[in-house]
Amino acid sequence: MKLRPPDWPLPRPDAIHHIVEDFLTDWTAPNAHILPLRRFLENCLSTDLRNFFAESCFLFAFTHQKLPPFCQQGYLRMQGLVGSQELWHHAVQAGLLQDYT
Repeated sequence: MKLRPPDWPLPRPDAIHHIVEDFLTDWTAPNAHILPLRRFLENCLSTDLRNFFAESCFLFAFTHQKLPPFCQQGYLRMQGLVGSQELWHHAVQAGLLQDYT
């Protein structure tokens, strides 16, 4: 951009995200700022940017071809499911494990 002449127009954006701002703005308000920004970014990136529990990432891994980035960064790097009796019971019911008891 430094090599462009002073009157050179910027490229037209594909999408625009407008936000209300003043010195009293609470930038951590979930419904006023975080949610609209997340949805705007999700539309631009064509992906799901929500945070998920490990069990949800486990289900995504078996039912979807593309995992959300949160699951790719955490669950698939061995930071996922912690074994429990309830999880083992669900795996047996789903036919993923055999019950040897």
